[in-house]
Amino acid sequence: MRRVCDIREFPSIRTLGFWAHDHDVPLRYLGPTLEGRAVYAATHGCTTRVAVTSGRDPHPLPLVWRSPLEVL
Repeated sequence: MRRVCDIREFPSIRTLGFWAHDHDVPLRYLGPTLEGRAVYAATHGCTTRVAVTSGRDPHPLPLVWRSPLEVL
């Protein structure tokens, strides 16, 4: 059995929302891009569609870095 993962990007969140609604799957927030825009995805089987917002991410994650030496 060979499984193929099909990942493609839609031009807008609205288009992704229509696709998710048609396939009865939820939209998921994946996080911000390096440019600070939000990335959303919807998955149906082995097909995943993503979209990136045009504006700033409405809920950016705080940038936290921990040194591996702190655990020693």
